[in-house]
Amino acid sequence: MAIYSFSIFDRHCNCIYNREFSSTDNGTINKNNNTDSSKLLFGVVYSLKNILSKLAGDSSIESQSSISNFLKSFSTSQFRIHYYESLTNLKFIIITDNSIDNMQNILWELYSNFYVKHISFNYLSQVDFKSEDEKIYNPNFINETDAFIKSLPVFN
Repeated sequence: MAIYSFSIFDRHCNCIYNREFSSTDNGTINKNNNTDSSKLLFGVVYSLKNILSKLAGDSSIESQSSISNFLKSFSTSQFRIHYYESLTNLKFIIITDNSIDNMQNILWELYSNFYVKHISFNYLSQVDFKSEDEKIYNPNFINETDAFIKSLPVFN
């Protein structure tokens, strides 16, 4: 079992935080935010969400907010992508191996206990990331999310 990466996308479709975990070193933080892999990851999630909304058939505002969290995870032959979207359209994504089933509670913890605490409630931290160059560099957020993810039993 392994966790490969953790990403956050904002409401402007920008990757504002990307943490990749590596078995050989400490991994990277915010190095691959503007790469094609981040854009493809967002595109896949966005497309699947749109497919779900089309299949649901009802386009009212109430149903759209409930549809946003219909997509919880999907898998390929190599990995599984776990997805959580907040009411403010922040998208939290964790990529793991296929043996890990459900990480919704972990994604909720990352949003409610770490993002809200260190980014939303921090007056010195940016809340609205308007350009592709603006990223999360808050050291408290980075250190605490790293410690939390690395303390999970599924992290190897």
